[in-house]
Amino acid sequence: MKKVSLTVKIWLALSLVSLMLYLITLLVMPSLIRSFFTDALMEPHKPPPPEQNIIKDKLPSYFSFRGINIRSLIILDDGTTIPVQAKQVVTASLIHEIRQNAESQQKSRQMYEYVDNQGSVRYVVQKNMIYGHDLYQISFFKKSEEDIFIKNLLLNFMVFAGITLIISWFCSLFIARYLTRPLIQMKQHVKRIANRNWHEPLDVKQEDEIGQLAGSIETMRQQLVRQDEAQQSILQNISHELKTPVMVIRSYAQAIQDGVYPKGDLAGSIQVIDEEGVRLEKLIKQLLYLTRLDYLVTREQAYQQIQLDKLVEKTLQLFYLQRPEIIRQLDLQPVIIAGSEETLRVMIENLLENHLRYADSRIEITLGLNIEQTEIWLCFWNDGSRIEPHIYDQLFQPFHKGREGKFGLGLTIVQRIVRMYKWQIDLSNERDGVSSKVKIPLSHS
Repeated sequence: MKKVSLTVKIWLALSLVSLMLYLITLLVMPSLIRSFFTDALMEPHKPPPPEQNIIKDKLPSYFSFRGINIRSLIILDDGTTIPVQAKQVVTASLIHEIRQNAESQQKSRQMYEYVDNQGSVRYVVQKNMIYGHDLYQISFFKKSEEDIFIKNLLLNFMVFAGITLIISWFCSLFIARYLTRPLIQMKQHVKRIANRNWHEPLDVKQEDEIGQLAGSIETMRQQLVRQDEAQQSILQNISHELKTPVMVIRSYAQAIQDGVYPKGDLAGSIQVIDEEGVRLEKLIKQLLYLTRLDYLVTREQAYQQIQLDKLVEKTLQLFYLQRPEIIRQLDLQPVIIAGSEETLRVMIENLLENHLRYADSRIEITLGLNIEQTEIWLCFWNDGSRIEPHIYDQLFQPFHKGREGKFGLGLTIVQRIVRMYKWQIDLSNERDGVSSKVKIPLSHS
């Protein structure tokens, strides 16, 4: 069944349900019909009027339906039958048995069955008392008539129900195809997406679970399109950023090989090559770390307890020689959080380097609880130029560089790390400068 299509599975399910209902009805119907006639036989009824007693060939019938007749007669305590011609229709042995059962009967009404070589008869005896004498009202019908009736009825039912069953199978096939049509459409669309042909939108006009699935696929398609566009942009920026230092290194190396020193002497020219090599190495490291972060997001991390205030102090010492003229003010409360020391150190390094680059004379670093005491805030502030409003949405985009930026990857790495921990980061203009706030919920600390 694993290789059977969903259309066939739905059709088989609906067909099996209808077939099961058909078989159950066939099994239950005979007993329902028999109980119907049994109930009719057991119902009290009035004796036939005197004018109906004079019937030449048959007993009066108080119920008749398509060949089955429930007849009635009356037997007095002296053996007299009403109508008199009942003895011509009913055998003497049956009348004798009826009288015996009636005389010994304790209930007012009771059913019996009489069987002889001519067939079977079911009858009900109702005891009455008239003028101090017993009167027995008998209702009966032949089992053979009931069997013929049930047989004919079942035959007709099988024919009509069989036709209905076949029609229901075609209807089930239509319903199955209707239900699976959007799924087939989504399957073809997902195949196109798998082949990177994802620019055609998926339009399924349904609001049920299938429509919700289609909406999820369409959302995935849009995200893939945006991701593809972002990757193309990143590749273009990477090629541009790599092109410049490579061209400088090659041109300087070629010039030195030809005996020409672009910086005046050999030492100055080699220094330029070294600086461009360092720049190229740092760019490659940042690109590789971005890729590593994408890998870490998909893996469950084994975090350890990190004393964040000590990690900030340790990282700041590594940047002591970078712009030593900048005043550094620290206000760090002891904070221990769960995390990876490597990723937290990279986040702090990039934020610190960014603020040192843009600071005019001073940076401040604070760590502690916010006013509401619901979050831990790690804040960096510098007194440099303010962020222009129109570039707020571009701050965390890869390769978006400020006026003194190098590669435009630092804040992108910071944002990836913050998202990996499910924290928040805000950059804003504050106190004639710029601040970066990393907000850590207490539940994540």
